[in-house]
Amino acid sequence: MRQQLKYYIAGSLTVCIILLMYLYTRFQGQDLDAPLQAPSLKHLLGTDQLGRDFFTRLFLGTGVTLGLTFTVIILSVVIGLTLGLIAGIERKWFDQLLMFVADMLLAIPSFIIALVALSLISNSMLGLIYSLTLAWIGRYLRYFRNLTRDIQKRPFITYAVLSGNSKLKTTLTHTIPHLISDIFALITADFGKIMLSISGLAFLGLGIKPPTPELGTILFDGKSYFNGAPWLFFFPGLLLGGCALICQIINRKLTR
Repeated sequence: MRQQLKYYIAGSLTVCIILLMYLYTRFQGQDLDAPLQAPSLKHLLGTDQLGRDFFTRLFLGTGVTLGLTFTVIILSVVIGLTLGLIAGIERKWFDQLLMFVADMLLAIPSFIIALVALSLISNSMLGLIYSLTLAWIGRYLRYFRNLTRDIQKRPFITYAVLSGNSKLKTTLTHTIPHLISDIFALITADFGKIMLSISGLAFLGLGIKPPTPELGTILFDGKSYFNGAPWLFFFPGLLLGGCALICQIINRKLTR
């Protein structure tokens, strides 16, 4: 009961803080007469080279980065889970073909796959989503296929089949529910990594184009003013590192 109360209080505080930050950004605009202004009461994190409130830029950029990360990881999990379930249950030529593809994807670093795929598909936001999904899907294919094969050996799956349940019903009512905790653990483990990959590609000028705010593009803009306005480079990097650290802490708590 106390644990649930802690989670409720933490969730409520998080929602309140996000709401307050959103209300703050609604009252901030562009101040052309105050470019590169240091953090102050008027501009909590200062202004950028165009006089825009930097807190507002970070808030919007974080939303874009998190939205892209959620999209990539949901696509990777859905595709990887679907194909992994089929491969783990059927165990025929489809399984061999799928594992061959997964092994090829796992043999190459995901960032390199994303770079190559992005140059071949389209240097756009959609191209970024497709390329990162392709880069990460090999890990999910093998992971869910192996988990499915392990679950298929358990007695409750055998009893479900003997009781007359079809493969589809057994998968939906028995196999997938037993994978939920593993899915959440994998998402929290990879969320920060995918987030860093998106910002890394954006920092290189790939995927996200100005004026769309994204933490990687904000970092790229800030590096030119590192000596005179270090907050333009420090705060986005701190935010990226903090998000990745929080994801790892959550993952450790889930996998205990």
